Amino acid sequence: MGKRVEYPNASFKSAQELASAVDSLGGTCSAELCAEKMGNKLGGGFFYIVSSAQKFNLVSQKSGQLTLTPLYRDIKLAYTEEERKLLLARSFLSPPVFLRLYERFKGKELPIGMLDKMLIKEYEVDENAAGRIKKYFIEGAKTTELLNAQNQLVLFDNGNGFKVEESNTDDIANQKDISEASVEPTIISLSDLDEFTFHITGPGINSRIAIREEEDFIILEAMIKKIKKKFDFSI
Repeated sequence: MGKRVEYPNASFKSAQELASAVDSLGGTCSAELCAEKMGNKLGGGFFYIVSSAQKFNLVSQKSGQLTLTPLYRDIKLAYTEEERKLLLARSFLSPPVFLRLYERFKGKELPIGMLDKMLIKEYEVDENAAGRIKKYFIEGAKTTELLNAQNQLVLFDNGNGFKVEESNTDDIANQKDISEASVEPTIISLSDLDEFTFHITGPGINSRIAIREEEDFIILEAMIKKIKKKFDFSI
């Protein structure tokens, strides 16, 4: 059995266009009819788009028939623009590699300059495809407003919106009273991937630190070390 590809080989925009074509054909149609509707040939390029639309959870395919997913219908029938944005973001984050990237860098600046190398080394993206996948992620993140003008990946807010979570780690050393500081372990429920997040709150700080791999503990340990110093604990 071949290795499962966990990233799309076409853009989020192309996947949306394909789903829209299926929608215009009644919500279910053959691949041939969909390709004709889009003005495409029934070949490798078109099937890359079909595969990507499946990875974005916009269409399903069985026996050559393409069918819209419940998520696509929810996006189409969203009551408000805010609801639509959230559903589009959910669709965009459906491919596992895109979701893992988002979870790792949410609330932080996306390392655009090294992203293609990171995709190859850490996310098992084919070397010949890494440049395209980088482009698809950045373009889709901007379209869904998950990536802001400062190249930060914004967070889902409990108020059904997006926000950038500010981290004031450097302010801890300037605080004289940190008796109210706390570390609260939580589990993020946005994705199907378990992730431990430490929520540290106190005077002048409200920060979440996501733990997905061993290197992430360095940030957490540095944060705790600063807090310990203010309590004059031996470290």
